Amino acid sequence: MIFNTFVGSLEDLDRCARVANLGEVLLEPFLLARQGKLTAPEVFFLAEEAKKRGLRPVLVWDILMTEGVMMQIVDRLCDWDLLNFAAIRVCDPGAAEWLMIHYPQLPIQLIVETGNHNFEALTGWCELFAGCLERLILSIEIPENKLIKYCQKLPVPCEVLGVGRILLFYSPRSLLAEHISEENNQGFLEVKARAEENGDRPLPAVETHHGTFLFLDKDWFILDQLEGLQKAGLHTLRLDLRHFGKNGNLAPDIDQICEQIFTDPVTLKNHWQTEARSPFFKANRTTSIFSRMKSKSKISHYRNDLCVAEALGGESGKYIVFQVLRPFDISEINQVVIPTGEKVNIPETVTFKNLQGYPITKGDRDQIIITNWIKKVTPGSLILRN
Repeated sequence: MIFNTFVGSLEDLDRCARVANLGEVLLEPFLLARQGKLTAPEVFFLAEEAKKRGLRPVLVWDILMTEGVMMQIVDRLCDWDLLNFAAIRVCDPGAAEWLMIHYPQLPIQLIVETGNHNFEALTGWCELFAGCLERLILSIEIPENKLIKYCQKLPVPCEVLGVGRILLFYSPRSLLAEHISEENNQGFLEVKARAEENGDRPLPAVETHHGTFLFLDKDWFILDQLEGLQKAGLHTLRLDLRHFGKNGNLAPDIDQICEQIFTDPVTLKNHWQTEARSPFFKANRTTSIFSRMKSKSKISHYRNDLCVAEALGGESGKYIVFQVLRPFDISEINQVVIPTGEKVNIPETVTFKNLQGYPITKGDRDQIIITNWIKKVTPGSLILRN
């Protein structure tokens, strides 16, 4: 297993060259990369310097393009000697096809981090770009057991993120500023974004010339859980330190970090600059709520004279809002049936209030009532009479 990382300076290259297992560096030009800051001369200079240090320079071309933008890009690439790079990393299938036609000798690293989580989709890309495809860059949302299977069975080597920011949202639109001009290519606009739902937990937001990014306030970190992937034959582990970079450096302390991966990864995680997690690595449960959302038919037979109220909504950990379907006394109820069909007891500590916030002892038809939070109760849940 080798490491790779993003670089932006000679100092980055010198640090990378001191790491035995770091064989590859990623170069992001402003023209082609979503978070790119480098000019074309800087990219080619760093590529040459990387080769002098025994490192493979890989060009990052990860923007998604309309047909018009694609034509403009390839026109400008006519002045670039892409054979100066060991490989090209792309996200847009059109870019991959163009490279396969015009540079068939140049290896392609295909970014399949979005919408390509199943084995059939991944093997499809391998077949489509057979002969040119050097590597697949897989999503962090794929749990470890599937990653191990993919590393063992896919016909090309795989790469996963070892540490770095977790992207929550990306839009090619400018959402933070009216415009960031090409002349301002060295600058990012980075802010802390707040919303009503997370006002006490601001999230990092970045805008570049290619769009707007929203990240989780915790980093992805699996450097302390690599044994299974290493045994499965994972080819490359990406170490993304760009958000810690300063003064043009994108890989600060990369040499020390790589050394500690082998000697004491647990301490490395405990002393990481931000809180670090691996939310999908052991199991991806992001779809577990679907069964609750789609299973109202499972409790339709409870909609009879014993059903007195239906949950309309609420805020997790705080309250639930019910609509009364038929009159009832609070003393008559002690259970809620949730959309999955499971029955949940109403805790004795729960109080029922009207919209004015006053406790009530009975509910009237069509009245809106509010209770404390009841675990597992979601919209569509029904209160049953004893």
